[in-house]
Amino acid sequence: MAAFQGKDASVDIKAQAHVWKIIYGFADSLVLRCAVELGIFDIIDNNNQPIPLADLASKLPISNVNLDNLFRILRYLVKMELLSYAADDKYALEPIAKLVLRNEKRSMVPMVLGMTQKDFMTPWHSMKDGLTDNGVTAFEKAMGMTIWEYLEGHPDQSQLFNEGMAGETRLLTSSLISGSKDMFQSIDSLVDVGGGNGTTIKAISVAFPHIKCTLFDLPHVIANSYDHPNIERIGGDMFKGMPSAQAILLKLILHDWNDEDSIKILKQCRKAVPKDGGKVIIVDVALDEDSDHELSSTRLILDIDMLVNTGGKERTKEDWEKLVKCAGFSGCKIRHIAAIQSVIEVFP
Repeated sequence: MAAFQGKDASVDIKAQAHVWKIIYGFADSLVLRCAVELGIFDIIDNNNQPIPLADLASKLPISNVNLDNLFRILRYLVKMELLSYAADDKYALEPIAKLVLRNEKRSMVPMVLGMTQKDFMTPWHSMKDGLTDNGVTAFEKAMGMTIWEYLEGHPDQSQLFNEGMAGETRLLTSSLISGSKDMFQSIDSLVDVGGGNGTTIKAISVAFPHIKCTLFDLPHVIANSYDHPNIERIGGDMFKGMPSAQAILLKLILHDWNDEDSIKILKQCRKAVPKDGGKVIIVDVALDEDSDHELSSTRLILDIDMLVNTGGKERTKEDWEKLVKCAGFSGCKIRHIAAIQSVIEVFP
């Protein structure tokens, strides 16, 4: 009996620890934000060798640093496997920390700062309100407006958000180009619908100069996009129409919208591409609910992000097949690239 109680207590403690970890799940992202804001990773990197606690404290952009408080933050960063600790009281970067250096080409700092700003965390407290069938998202319930209206009316927050999206785009575009060379080589014209500032279409144009590239987005977005001599820029509304081309690119677009609106967008795409040799290239998550792949849980988190903020969703292979057929396409093919997202090629 005593042995049973001991085993039962061990299971209970393990279960409690698991729930406590979930409760404090927000701590990881906010400790990381704190470290990024203080420039801790950049300071250590610029030091070119492991740095003592006191030296690190002297280089922080704040005064009167309490060394014990700083030590506790660093200790947590070590637990997060972003820093390593040496016995001589020095700290160094772990390889993964390269992604949170500001000047790294593949830096995720814009995503860290953009996704953890206060106003973008508030809607998560209203998640239950996004479960109703009235079309109101948790973001609308919490902030009194849609996320798009919020961004239009809050330039500073919008800049952080856009920098975060641009950072994600840089990471994704690199994988998209390297993982889909054969697909792009067979295209002679391409319209990037909802392409924002033009980061993606510019990279595609450079990698595949034979493609006639067009950037298409809302007029006010186009006005602030990159002006590149080889890229035509056109303003408009994707729900009403879009420029014609052999291929239409929808990168991180359809996950923002519910099925009804996504079908409307896809129907406009179908009008814009030729029946013979045309295609729509969707770059979005393809959920695999039964997979134990390391990215599977991240993809499910992104799905909840869409639920909370936009009213959109991430989709399974079966969801994508159903969606494109409802829009009048013959079918689709999914290819996986070195990213959280996949490439869904859609054929007329």
